[in-house]
Amino acid sequence: MRLSCIFLTLLLSTHTVAKCDKVYKVGIGTSWPPFVMYEVDSPTGLDIEITSKVLEKAGLCYEYVVLPSSARGLNELDKGLVDILPSASFNTERAKMAHFSLPYRRERMRLFSLEPDESAKNLSELFASDNTFTANPGAYYGEELAEIMRIEWYQKRLFEVPTLERRMQMVLMKRVNYLIEDEVAGSYYAQKNDLRNVKMHTYVVNDNAIYFMLGRKSFEREQVDKINQAILNLASEIKVIEAKYTNVLN
Repeated sequence: MRLSCIFLTLLLSTHTVAKCDKVYKVGIGTSWPPFVMYEVDSPTGLDIEITSKVLEKAGLCYEYVVLPSSARGLNELDKGLVDILPSASFNTERAKMAHFSLPYRRERMRLFSLEPDESAKNLSELFASDNTFTANPGAYYGEELAEIMRIEWYQKRLFEVPTLERRMQMVLMKRVNYLIEDEVAGSYYAQKNDLRNVKMHTYVVNDNAIYFMLGRKSFEREQVDKINQAILNLASEIKVIEAKYTNVLN
């Protein structure tokens, strides 16, 4: 079966070092500024720059494979059809299918709304007040939301949509009350599109480290160690890349 048939996606250019015994497939999503963006067919952005630097420092050959959602990426990694997923939060279910690298940045999940209710002190209170929400399918938003989603009635109030543009449109069109989104991504999108009426709730839904997921079917300990050492060696450069994309935010 051809690769394009397996993924139903675009396979982007291969990045090589001196000699490739294996080319690792890096699964990336659709446009998610400033972490993943596209110039024609070439991926760019904060996570793309960091991923490329780390893998090249580790001496690994790689190619980017575009996947339609985070949920699809996890499924493909579990099957061994992609080898690496950047921008991954840790949980025990994911650890069954992948090694986790050392963390390379942090992520804070926040709530974006036209009329944020600041009297609500947590996500549970907002769900209990009959609000509706949108989020990215397959993304991890922390244990509080995971516990909330065990309640069937609350499940009906969360609408999973694969692109940030469509999720933000649901807020702007008042189809949902809140977007649960990465703080940087939500703020970046709102600023770039001059969405001054979109406000960020003061409550932090989740704050956690971000890792590379390295498929257990593809990685031995030696390759994991190479990636971890590359992350350590590139720590200052990674900070510079982060600053380049985040310093533009108000």
